[in-house]
Amino acid sequence: MDVAAQIHQTRKTFPDFYHTMHWLSPRAAGAAEALRQDLLDKISTYPQAGRLFSETKLYTRSISPGCTLCGQGTWSCLFINGICNAQCFYCPSAQKDHVPPMTSSIEFERPEDYADYVKTFGIKGVAFSGGEPMITFDRISRFLDVLGQNAPCLSHIWMYTNGTLVTTDRLKTLRDKGLKEIRFDLSAVDYCLDNLQKAVGIIPLVTVEIPAIPEDLGRTKPLLQKLADLGVNHLNLHQIRCTQFNLPKLIKRGYTFLHGQGVAVLETELAALELILHSLENGINLPINYCAFTYRQQFQKAAARKRNAGLIKNGWEDITDTGFIRTMTFSGGSDHITSISRYLETKGKKGTDWKVDEEGITLPRSLWPDDQDLSGLTLTVKYHTTALRAAPTMRYPHRPIHLNKDRQLIIEKDNQHQGIQIAGSQIPWFVNFFLFPQEPHPNQTHPGLNPELEEKIFHFEKFSPGLAPYY
Repeated sequence: MDVAAQIHQTRKTFPDFYHTMHWLSPRAAGAAEALRQDLLDKISTYPQAGRLFSETKLYTRSISPGCTLCGQGTWSCLFINGICNAQCFYCPSAQKDHVPPMTSSIEFERPEDYADYVKTFGIKGVAFSGGEPMITFDRISRFLDVLGQNAPCLSHIWMYTNGTLVTTDRLKTLRDKGLKEIRFDLSAVDYCLDNLQKAVGIIPLVTVEIPAIPEDLGRTKPLLQKLADLGVNHLNLHQIRCTQFNLPKLIKRGYTFLHGQGVAVLETELAALELILHSLENGINLPINYCAFTYRQQFQKAAARKRNAGLIKNGWEDITDTGFIRTMTFSGGSDHITSISRYLETKGKKGTDWKVDEEGITLPRSLWPDDQDLSGLTLTVKYHTTALRAAPTMRYPHRPIHLNKDRQLIIEKDNQHQGIQIAGSQIPWFVNFFLFPQEPHPNQTHPGLNPELEEKIFHFEKFSPGLAPYY
């Protein structure tokens, strides 16, 4: 999506606030990019610094197992309630809803149904969030009990909390029921460390997870050494994002807003990079992970698509890295089609692994006909996304997923592109760039490269690398 389209989308999303928001201008963007690049260059000189997940996640030393599972797309965040006892200015929702536990907009009243969901969708990590999870402590306990008994596939369970309702006895109960990590939002309690200290030595991993608030740098920089001395295992820094609920409060703080797939705050990213650099320059032994908005927008959404896609795709379809279902169909001269059909008959089962119909031959990446003459054919590539629902909308093809005898969910499959046609020299380029990526030689250009075609395909196939451009 180009800048003009992003601006149009943002105007529709925030019609009452758009003209009161301080947007980063093209002229100021250059200075901001230069400042960010300077911070990144300095950070990169330290061997403890690295990047993961298409270089969208900057970290030092290590990241927690939960963050690894998040990036790999094998986790589920269960919002155990929708109520909170704090009033953080950056919170994206009102947190006043007494709702059942929910994930991916699906409610799970019974922990047994959720455990079956975890198994069915191949989930390896579960995070309890809210609201404030400790408000419904008994509910968390029930879910932990059932997950421990019925979901042996789980390798890591963690919880987010502001810490206000933490007690030593509760922490021991959570540990004994299988909680491996607890994450404290210290900014919700004015950076008070009292309840955080109770968790160190009880819960195996203790993490601090806070937004990088630019006004608080004078407090958070000295905090880093204190956290390391206390034995905190990780510090996760978030970029503040905008919603209808928190936007008026963000505007009052005079923040600079960035157009993009969603709206984020400029100053919070620069603050996160400052904190990372400060830790490295001062030799503070505290692993830090910066969770940028571009990472969350790309990888967390791709994770949901992938989980669904694996349960609804056909044998002749693929799942791309970004979680879309890819359908590839050859059409053209009958001689070429016949030759490919004969080839495929030796490789897979017709009607299961590949198919032939009036549109042509549809096949997956694994059966790609390397040694066939494709010059007289057209390759049509379609992309589909998926959505998990409690009941079908009847607008898209769908498939029921039975969790158990009492509960089923629906996965819907929606066309995202009616068909991108690739022919001639474009086919080898598509193969080399998307299907079987190869490291290009520095002076190599892709034969027949069509920038317009690449733009159409790219976001269905690949993640946009690095931190998001400012304009």
